[in-house]
Amino acid sequence: MNVKKIFLNLFLLLVLLIGLVNAQEDFTASSLPSIELCPCSNQAYAVTIENTGTVASSYEVLASGTAVGWVNFNPDKFILSPGQKGSFFVFVNSDCNIEGDYELEIFITTTNGVTKVIKQVLEFSQCYDYSLERGNVIDEADESIEFSQHDKFYLLCKDEQKSIPILITNNENFGNRYRLFLDAPEWAGLNVGSAGLGTKKSGIFLINFDTTDTEGEFDFRLNAISELGKVQRKKSIEVNVGECYALELELEKEKDVVCGGEEKSYDAAIKNTGTLGQNVKLELKAQEWASVGNDSFYLGSGQEKILTLSVSPDDDVSGSFLVEVFAVAGNKTLGSGEVEIDVMSKSDCYKADISTKTSINNFYSHDLFFAKVKNSGIKKAAYDVSLEGVSWVSASPKTLELNPGQVGNINLNINPSTDVDPGTYGIEINLESNGAVYSKNVDIVLRKESEFMKKFKAAVKFYQYYIYLLILLIVLIIVFRKQIKKRYEKYKVKSERLRALRLARKKREEERERELEEKRKEEKKARKKEKKKKKFDIFFKKYNLWIYVSLLIAIGIFLGHQNRLFNARYLHLYIRNFFVGYLYYILIGIGSIVVIFLLFLFYNLIRKKREKVKKLSKKAEKRVRKKKTLGKNYFWIFVIILIGLLIYANSFNLFDDVRDLFILYQYYFVLGIVILVAIILLIRFYKPLFKFLKE
Repeated sequence: MNVKKIFLNLFLLLVLLIGLVNAQEDFTASSLPSIELCPCSNQAYAVTIENTGTVASSYEVLASGTAVGWVNFNPDKFILSPGQKGSFFVFVNSDCNIEGDYELEIFITTTNGVTKVIKQVLEFSQCYDYSLERGNVIDEADESIEFSQHDKFYLLCKDEQKSIPILITNNENFGNRYRLFLDAPEWAGLNVGSAGLGTKKSGIFLINFDTTDTEGEFDFRLNAISELGKVQRKKSIEVNVGECYALELELEKEKDVVCGGEEKSYDAAIKNTGTLGQNVKLELKAQEWASVGNDSFYLGSGQEKILTLSVSPDDDVSGSFLVEVFAVAGNKTLGSGEVEIDVMSKSDCYKADISTKTSINNFYSHDLFFAKVKNSGIKKAAYDVSLEGVSWVSASPKTLELNPGQVGNINLNINPSTDVDPGTYGIEINLESNGAVYSKNVDIVLRKESEFMKKFKAAVKFYQYYIYLLILLIVLIIVFRKQIKKRYEKYKVKSERLRALRLARKKREEERERELEEKRKEEKKARKKEKKKKKFDIFFKKYNLWIYVSLLIAIGIFLGHQNRLFNARYLHLYIRNFFVGYLYYILIGIGSIVVIFLLFLFYNLIRKKREKVKKLSKKAEKRVRKKKTLGKNYFWIFVIILIGLLIYANSFNLFDDVRDLFILYQYYFVLGIVILVAIILLIRFYKPLFKFLKE
């Protein structure tokens, strides 16, 4: 039974295999080798299938290649009977904004494994092409807008409302619609959100902006997307918002001082700091003697021009004036500057103060006096010196150049002849600078001198150098009296000791050698002579420096006068002019020396205080006696010198000079008195220093 079933099954299987061999499966598939498509469009094309087999077949469609990600099949599975034709669609939905060739392989497979392959090239081209172009800025959006292409960045003016036109053009043979987007600050926006265009049509939409209180650099992003094809277009718009109409005006000075009759100019720099070029002119608000070039000129953005502001006040103008300059463009003031000018009259600018004696006494002699001139103005001045009056008075130098505040001297030479009548003669000292004249009147009292005074002056003149030398020696003795006194005391003590020794020796010699008395007397005389010579040598060695200095001064004065290097008669004028010119520095130097000397003395006092205490107790009695005698001698010497100085001063009219000198430099004398009082108080209230100076 089982054997029969086995044979039966084998027979049926053999029959089935014979049937399968006779039933064959086959098909054909056809489509274009190259397909032209638009990107981002979801387009479709058909693939035709014909069942050329003897049995019905079930088909499945698969894809491969660079375009596989964009492809879908409808249907992707189907059944065909033998000899039946059919088709399926290939839907392609590619990315937007692509272009070029992409490969696609379509695999069609039956359930029994028969497979056919269709190889295609998908050619993508810009089927939804459109363009965006930027135009120049317009003031207002009218019904008809003239479009001019603008390729660079935009310069927008601050505080204005304008528009940027955008031209959109459909380059295809079919209509499309476009959505518009703008990424920009809130003060800028689109007038429409979408635009529809027909075949080969163009349209304009606007980017409106309001730059009130806005300034800086901005980058707008404009995006457009087509409804058909989803083609995207982008534009980057660079916008700089700034001051289109701005000017900077800067004057060379903010304040200045000008003299009357003087012409002065200042630079006025005008710079266009705006973004647009402008026609500029300068306007002036000032006095009639101020002017500035006001012709209109063009300034491009960032350019600078320098004009000249000129002032020329009259000679007698004085006061403070404000000169204002305005930079005007299009009847609008965009920049301004001002300078404050203090005007002084010409006479005040070069003012000269003349200080001298108001009256001069002259006894028909050649005399010389000086006038002090101070420039009290604000400008450097060169003064021409001249005199009006008698011819026997002359001035030198003829020109005097002084800076503001500087002081100079004019020497006036008086030399009347004997035939001039006695009396009072007036002269006028004139200083002229830049057309201004400054004067000073001086009276010269000319009178004759008595015979006694003539003889006295002649004698003094003849012996004046000896008198000067004597005065110098007396001054040196007074200055170094303490040193001389100490030297003399030491010499006297030494002499007493020597005398005592000689007497003791004499007594011893008299006892021992009475027979040689005559010989000893001769030796004694010889010793006395030697002693006198020794005293002279000691004195000469100690004071030879001062003697040489005094002799050199006397010889120098004598030789200078004899060789006409200077007139010894006017030696006091030379010395006086020197002390007048450098009095302040001399006082400072003397004060410094006095302070240093006092400090040095105070130091010696502290160091030698103990040593002097012992010596003072022994020498107290001797000093008291000697001081009385020496004080009397000093008193009479001082009286004699004072009388001589009074006679000399009266002879040469020095009292008037001293009076004028004191009036001219009274502040310095007061300062000297204050310093002297301070030194006296220091001595009075500081006991160690007081004791030392008292000794």
